[in-house]
Amino acid sequence: MFPPIVRAMEQELRQHLIACAAIFARVAGLSLATVARRAAGDWRFFDRLGDGVGFTVGKYDEVMRWFSAHWPDSEPWPDAVPRPAEAEEAAA
Repeated sequence: MFPPIVRAMEQELRQHLIACAAIFARVAGLSLATVARRAAGDWRFFDRLGDGVGFTVGKYDEVMRWFSAHWPDSEPWPDAVPRPAEAEEAAA
């Protein structure tokens, strides 16, 4: 089993993904399944996150980069979620 620090980090990253997905879906007027298909290539991705299924760091990075690249200009990026560096550099 993973040490508590790893479990805590996974939970924090899971919350980042879920927060971005919920905001994006609301603002874009899309279902979470549609957002999951577009962001992760898997319509059940966010359902499985909610069920506690794990994910890789690579998948986290991929999905967060997708959110950052497609984030609506009308909506501020969530304060509690670090934005991927490439997007910050491109926006500057």
